[in-house]
Amino acid sequence: MAANVTDRPEIFIDSMTIRSSVFIPAQFDVTIADAGYITINSLILITMQTGFALVNSGSISVRNSVNMMMKNTVDTAIGGFAFWLLGFGLAYGRKYRNAFFGWGDFFVDVSVTDPLLGGVMTAFMYEISFSSSSTTIASGGMAERFNFRAYCLYAFFNSLLYALAAGWVWRETGFLAVLGAVDIAGAGPVHMLGGVCSFAAATFLGPRIGRFDNGHHHPPMGNTVIAFLGLFILWWAWLAFNTASSYGLSRGRWGFTIRAAVMTMLGSMGGGVLACAFSIFDNKGKAYPFQIMNGVLASLVSVTGGCYLYDSWSAVLTGAIGSLLCLLSMKLMDKFKIDDPLYACTVHGVGGAWGLISIGLFAVDPISQPTTGGRSGLFLGGGFDLLKSQMAEAGTILVWGLLTTWTLLWIINQFVRVKLTPEEEALGADYVEHEVDHARNALEEMKPLWSREVELSDGLHYRLSSSVASTRDLSSGMYKGNINAVFTDGNGVPFGASAKNDQTQVNCGVN
Repeated sequence: MAANVTDRPEIFIDSMTIRSSVFIPAQFDVTIADAGYITINSLILITMQTGFALVNSGSISVRNSVNMMMKNTVDTAIGGFAFWLLGFGLAYGRKYRNAFFGWGDFFVDVSVTDPLLGGVMTAFMYEISFSSSSTTIASGGMAERFNFRAYCLYAFFNSLLYALAAGWVWRETGFLAVLGAVDIAGAGPVHMLGGVCSFAAATFLGPRIGRFDNGHHHPPMGNTVIAFLGLFILWWAWLAFNTASSYGLSRGRWGFTIRAAVMTMLGSMGGGVLACAFSIFDNKGKAYPFQIMNGVLASLVSVTGGCYLYDSWSAVLTGAIGSLLCLLSMKLMDKFKIDDPLYACTVHGVGGAWGLISIGLFAVDPISQPTTGGRSGLFLGGGFDLLKSQMAEAGTILVWGLLTTWTLLWIINQFVRVKLTPEEEALGADYVEHEVDHARNALEEMKPLWSREVELSDGLHYRLSSSVASTRDLSSGMYKGNINAVFTDGNGVPFGASAKNDQTQVNCGVN
């Protein structure tokens, strides 16, 4: 949602434009065409949560994948409920507005006689996806070791913290908007804030057990294909995220809407090329999936704040620099042993901060639109004015995210333990919090094969021993040994001790 959009004394209802002396906030000043376009893109934005869920669950160990899906569900359900209850009103309430918060429109229950009914509902539908995305990003730093009950509380209150920051940037009385900060689609309140919160959570919780025992090498992804499927869904939803942030098609905005889509794609291409080159060089000819995926995501974050303010060359450059900064920051995180399993603080935190600064460097004055207040970026002859506004937003988001996240987690921890115990972490959140037992399920699926002989291509006969089921405790979800060891030339090889005493597990897709 573009900042500094001039508020107009106009109300659009049906096919008529009704002139009125009533003050109309920019967020609610839409035509029928604008509302239709924004609503359609809001529906697409819901799929962004699908992309986040797949990226998050596919990037971590399988024994915590369901837990990540559950947390993504909570972000939309509980976080969305909080945004409806209080958040939207704190961000854009019409009854009272000052530099720090709005008031009114709580419960978002607008009267059918309210002339701004359509505008308010359009803004709410669009903004609710922004809110859930910011919380989902923050969950990356908590992955694989955060108590689910505590997370439900976190998702509720974090939505309110997002709402206040969003109001500072996009409400016409917000102090960052007054300072001239420009943020079209949420590089600050959505991405940078989510990334900073992720960093704060990672430092509050400490590393996962054994994360840095064998150096800085990142653990293998639980399901790389699922993670990359999530990347492509995010890529698709990101176009809706950025293009709809022109906030409509009327008043000459349709051209900038299309420009936002083109520059978003160019930025992601610049980041993708850089990520491929970096990974191949960094790994002596091999390309690591996790680096390339995060590099592309960081480039998308980088062009979000100024998506229709870039020329094509600066969009590519912004995406490439954002990707590089993310990949270098990932190494820095490992060096200082800060364990953010999704590297959300580098993808979204660093990428979002760079995205804000890049506006101050490369933004083109859109002339027909009041987005930048007639200013251009430093490298296009605009001086330091816009850059100072962008740095003010980045600094505010950094301080707000760090202080509020640490405070919120400390308070929640007084009532509900936020971190899993070492035993719970080793067994996996899927089992201890949701009773999803991956190893048991895998072995249960193999039961029909236990009495069958299988002839392999080498002509030998292999039999899976039923003693595996009868002699082992299947309730722990964790087993010692390798599942391949049960295939022999006729005799089943028993497993060793249960993982309740030995923190190792079967290599059967459960890592």
